[in-house]
Order: sequence, then structure tokens, then C-alpha cells
Amino acid sequence: MKIGFQIEHLDPARGGAETYVYQFATELLAAGHEVHLIAAAFGSTPRGAFTRRVMRRGLTRWGRDLRFARAAGRAARRASLDVVVAVGRTFGADVLQPHGGTVAASRRQNLLILRNPVVRALKDGFDWINPRVRTLLGVEAAQFAADPPPEVVAISRMVMQDIKNYYQVPDERLHLVYNGVDLERFSPEACAEKRAEARTALGLKDDETCYLLIAHNFRLKGVRELVEAAARLGRGRRWRVLVIGKAAAKPYLELADRLGCAERFRFPGAVPDVVPAYAACDAYVHPTWYDPCSLVVLEALASGRPVVTTRSNGAAELMADGRDGFLVDSPRDTDRLADAMARLMDPDLRARMGPAARLAVRDCSIQRNFREMMAVFEKVAHRKEAGKS
Repeated sequence: MKIGFQIEHLDPARGGAETYVYQFATELLAAGHEVHLIAAAFGSTPRGAFTRRVMRRGLTRWGRDLRFARAAGRAARRASLDVVVAVGRTFGADVLQPHGGTVAASRRQNLLILRNPVVRALKDGFDWINPRVRTLLGVEAAQFAADPPPEVVAISRMVMQDIKNYYQVPDERLHLVYNGVDLERFSPEACAEKRAEARTALGLKDDETCYLLIAHNFRLKGVRELVEAAARLGRGRRWRVLVIGKAAAKPYLELADRLGCAERFRFPGAVPDVVPAYAACDAYVHPTWYDPCSLVVLEALASGRPVVTTRSNGAAELMADGRDGFLVDSPRDTDRLADAMARLMDPDLRARMGPAARLAVRDCSIQRNFREMMAVFEKVAHRKEAGKS
């Protein structure tokens, strides 16, 4: 089949959606399919894929969003593809796979980050007249209302419910397909092989508990709340926090300094390979305000690391509180977050939770994701073929 993906930026270094498309395109090419990647910008791309760069010209950000959506649709039509997959908000797709969830749900959760209710109400009101928000909502609504109607892939039950609530997509067009993770690259064995070297490189002592967070949007992924919770762990215990990502660390280090724990935090920026980070850490902490299905949480679980995350993360659906980590209702509950982190200082508890973490994602392989997505693609291809006859 000739399969195309529409995504604004194709660069695995940017985040989970970009990493997913790169990995999935690689699997498609290995299976003999023709892959077309339609994007406004490219980082690294799988060898053998056709790339179609679509420029986002426009004087305003919302104007660029709309131009990209339209241009991506035109590029897909010109390519005469069997299946077109929209990972973001574009036109002309046969399959919608919104890795960022719905605009309305994302907006709802972003408002919760604001602690001042007056500021939150003002932001809520402004969003309704914000041209960019209105544009994104309009493009998304047009995607779901397209004729013929697209197949819709939700990457978690949380996202599936949002799609039903906001767009009333019937069950026959709605598919639940969790993200896939490389279970060989991310494994307890791979971590054990790299652990000593990785901890030495970070200056970690044998008796220090290391917590890890990987993100590029520190605000959305709860770094502030992580700092506040970690400060409650106390100076008498031996712990460190490693935060990997390209966002600005200064505001969070300043907060940690005010709370008396700045020396416990390390922000090395983005790294080319995250496996050593999973190897070095003892637990993964992801107090996100919104994550449709966090790929880094799946990677941490696959690596045999207990995870602390929130119920606003679709990946939490694969976990059980107290079995393979801990679930927190809201990032704002920093007392609960601190308690979970404190409990994970116990090496015996981590030793029990580690194998359970690995088992939690045993069915989330890249190969299973590939099979389930191909079933959706074949449904689209058969429907198109039937429409020609």
C-alpha cells in the first residue's frame, strides 16, 4: 500500500508523536509498503520514505496552522495515496490518529495548570476569542465531519471518551490502539547492562534514589509540581532528580533553590539516547496535566521501572495503583506525589514493582501496534476499492 502521514514536524527529538511516526514508518518500509511523509519541517527521516515538505507561510501563527492544514491535504491528494493518516490537525485524511488528543480536552487540562481562579477564568474567556484556538477547533471539527467520514484511532480510552463526547464518533469508526514501545531496546536487561556506567556518569551514589522525568514541555508535564513534591522528601534522605528535555530549566532550578533542594536536581537538556537515563534511575515520575498516552511512561515501564503518574495520562490505564507504581489524581496533589516518591525509596518495594511494570506493557509492542493499525488501513483501502466499483 501507499501510506502517507501528515505531521507538522517530523523529528523524533521533538516528542512522542514524532517518535511514533518515525518508528511506524520504519516498520511500514520493512514490510514493503510505500511511505510518504508530509510535514512542514523534517529532522531525521527513515531511509526509503518519500518526504513532501509543506511550508507554513503566514503572518500569524493561526494563519500558518490553517495554511499547513490545507497544504498537507493538497499534498496528500497529489500523491494519490491508498491511506492518509493525520497525526495532527490537517485536511484530507482517511484516518485520524490525534496523538495530542482533542483541542478541547487539551485546552481543558491546560486551564487547570493555572492556580489563580481569576487568571483561569480570564484565560478561558480569552481562548474563546483567540484566533489560533478558534482555527484549531475549526480544523479539528472539519476533520471529524469530513465526507467520507474518516476512521478514528484513539491512543487511550481517555482520548476515546473525549472524542465521543466532543464529536459523537460512532463505535464502528472508532478504534482503540495504544502506542507501541520497543520492548527489546527498553528492557530490564538493557538497563542492567548500562546501569553502573550511567550512574557513575551522573555522579550517583549506590544508596541514592534517582527519580527521572523526560519531557519537552516542562509546564504541562508537571515539573513545577515535581520540584514541590521532591522538596517534601527532606534533606535527611539520599535522593536525586534527573529531568531530561530541551525546555528552559532556570525557572525550576530557581524554585528548587527557594525550597532548599536545588543541589538535588540535574537538568542536562535533551540527550540523543534515553536508555542510559532509564538505566540510571530507580523510578520514573511523570506528574503530567495531560498526556493522551505518554510514550516515555511506556518506555519506563518496559524498562522495569516503577512509575508515578497522574490519571490525566492515558498510559495510566495500563497500570494499577500500588502494583507497578502509583497513580495520583492531580499533579496539584503534591503531598500524594511526595508520598509515592518516598515509598519508592524502599529498594524492596522497587524490586517487587519492577517486574510488574514490565508485565504492564507486555502487550504494547511496536509489532502489535503495527498489526492493529494495519487492520484500520486495510478497512480504509477496502472501502475505497468498493467505492470505485
